[in-house]
Amino acid sequence: MRLRRVLLTLASALTLALSVSTSAYAEATGHLFYYKNNKGDVTQNTLDAPSLNECVDVVDGDTEYTYGVENKTDAYADVYEDVGCAGTKTTLKPLSDRQPDTLHVRSVRFRPKSTE
Repeated sequence: MRLRRVLLTLASALTLALSVSTSAYAEATGHLFYYKNNKGDVTQNTLDAPSLNECVDVVDGDTEYTYGVENKTDAYADVYEDVGCAGTKTTLKPLSDRQPDTLHVRSVRFRPKSTE
């Protein structure tokens, strides 16, 4: 009887520990920097601690595309030429330098370093 309680307690603790540790990987640490040109007004924008495995459109109604992308996160950033993470994909390594302004980005998806 005691063994059953001990095993149940250990299984519950293990389940709780695993669920907490996996939620810690739900976001990338760091920032993605990029520039927008809205009718001649250039602004630098930032995605802070972006969610992993989630597509984010980085353009809005006034912006055709973004450029000068710089991945300063601990995750890979898959950047796409179209919204909805469609079109040509370019992968930026974690902590990468600013990309050429000719790389036009409309959406991005981050993934952990362990899934190269």
